[in-house]
Amino acid sequence: MADVESTIHRLYETEFAALVRHASYIVGSREIAEEVVQEAFIRLMTKPPRDTNRVAAWLRTVVNNLALDHVRRVKVEERVTERISMSDQAPTVEEVTMTQFDRERVQQSLGALSERDQKALLLRHSGYSYKEIAEKINCPVEQVGVILIRALKKLKQAYLGDNAGSSPAREVQA
Repeated sequence: MADVESTIHRLYETEFAALVRHASYIVGSREIAEEVVQEAFIRLMTKPPRDTNRVAAWLRTVVNNLALDHVRRVKVEERVTERISMSDQAPTVEEVTMTQFDRERVQQSLGALSERDQKALLLRHSGYSYKEIAEKINCPVEQVGVILIRALKKLKQAYLGDNAGSSPAREVQA
């Protein structure tokens, strides 16, 4: 037991600085690098490698892996934090009102289209394929694209015509 402790102590004295430099290069912080190296030495004491002749190499591998794990964990935390902060931004009253206003205007504009055009646009917006739309509106598949383009153009004209003079025109996107 004293042999193991003296070996670990010697490794700590000879390898600690180099391991910290290596880990610091990966994680970008000396303090975190020191924590990573300390964790590697704890693992050395609790779960030593099978090959006791290559302990220094094992220690470098563990430090490298722990440092990379830290970087991955930080990146995941940043992405989660970013998503949370983006979802925390509640829409303003003006945005909610304009969204509701736009929704009503689109509904009115859709009402100005023929039943076939309405159905084609709504089916496409719902994710139906051209083949499925053709079956639902009883037309050849080859005509679905043209029908959708013309229906979208009519919808845009109806929307912009309805909006003229009441507020800035907003583009309808397919």
